[in-house]
Amino acid sequence: MKTDHLKACDILLYRGTDFTSWLIQVGSKSAYSHVAVVVDPEIFLGIESNTGHQSGVRAMDLRQADDGKVDVFRMKPGSIFDSDQVISFLVGHLGAKYDWTGVISLGALKAVSFATGGKFQKHNQFQKDKDYFCSELVYQAFKEGGLDIVPQIGEAEITSPGDIARSPLIAKVPGTV
Repeated sequence: MKTDHLKACDILLYRGTDFTSWLIQVGSKSAYSHVAVVVDPEIFLGIESNTGHQSGVRAMDLRQADDGKVDVFRMKPGSIFDSDQVISFLVGHLGAKYDWTGVISLGALKAVSFATGGKFQKHNQFQKDKDYFCSELVYQAFKEGGLDIVPQIGEAEITSPGDIARSPLIAKVPGTV
């Protein structure tokens, strides 16, 4: 990925192509299946919570991201948050485990909500404040920075990458895929 247009606290939304990504995309009615945050584009540093080889919250080399599968979003002007607090939260949680219970719960809750026409909106009572799936990590980081990035979601701790993409507070950075 080219990094010259990135800024700290930009949000990277990924369009995956594997089966798990497809399930997330269908379940959240979104083109996106994964989300990460840019920490420092000058040193190519981002942070994500991933299920891959090094499962959990980890640093990532932004240059390794596929430009064709990632859209860059940025907070709209007027969105007030403390970027240092966002980054501090992310760095402070490096090495945290992936929240498998939470992501399975999220899928089940989203399915029930979908089946009931959105009438069932229960929060994720399985959330442990030490394990994170990708969108949960991003939501919590910005919340620690003083901004609810998904105000349209009543119980945002069960947010999905699609919910973040639909946030009224962010916009796609022009010139990105």
